[in-house]
Amino acid sequence: MNDKELLKQYFTEARGWDSELSVRIKKSEQRAWRCCVLFTFIAVLQGVGLLCLLPLKTIEPFVIRVDNNTGLVDVVSTLASHGKVKLRAQEVLDKYWLAQYVRHRESYQWETRRYDRKLIGLMSDDTVQQDYAAQTDPKVNPQAPIAIYGQQAQVDTRINAISFISTDKVSSEQRVTALIRYSKQLNRIGETHPLIHWVATVTFVYRNAPMSLQDRQLNPLGFQVLSYRNDQATGGD
Repeated sequence: MNDKELLKQYFTEARGWDSELSVRIKKSEQRAWRCCVLFTFIAVLQGVGLLCLLPLKTIEPFVIRVDNNTGLVDVVSTLASHGKVKLRAQEVLDKYWLAQYVRHRESYQWETRRYDRKLIGLMSDDTVQQDYAAQTDPKVNPQAPIAIYGQQAQVDTRINAISFISTDKVSSEQRVTALIRYSKQLNRIGETHPLIHWVATVTFVYRNAPMSLQDRQLNPLGFQVLSYRNDQATGGD
């Protein structure tokens, strides 16, 4: 085979290489477009899926309880349920202040007696405040807790249940009456005392009355007890 024939064969093979390369490039481009279309389709499906899930998304706030003695934090209950966040939150607040009121009023500890009296005074209207002051003043009442228990005993109070029995609107105020079931136990060294069950009937409102910054820190929402009655319950836990 002479040089001319070799050159002709070379160009023929070269054209074949170009044709094969063009086919490969076209196939590669086709694969790339298919992948691009597939990924776009997947992204669209993901977007549609997220849009479908949005109505199912809910925010559930929790009540967080902090132990004042140990500092431990735990989740007590949820506030939100089927869109009733505001109602449940108000109920939780009401129960919190009722429990605080009864616990500080009915418990006794020598070290906290002044704080308890101050807090109950801030959380009571004038009439209830005066009755409580007379009840806890040993000069007026010989059976006042400080006269009976002194420094050697304390009374522990446990809240068992809180239920609301009525709501009335009086002079633009919403007055709520609740029943608080609680237990008290006297603790004195060397003595054993039974657990006694009580039911307190409490009517309360929230008032935005002027008060000092220090008092506002103790009673930020202006919780006010308008009437307070105690009855010993029958039965036990």
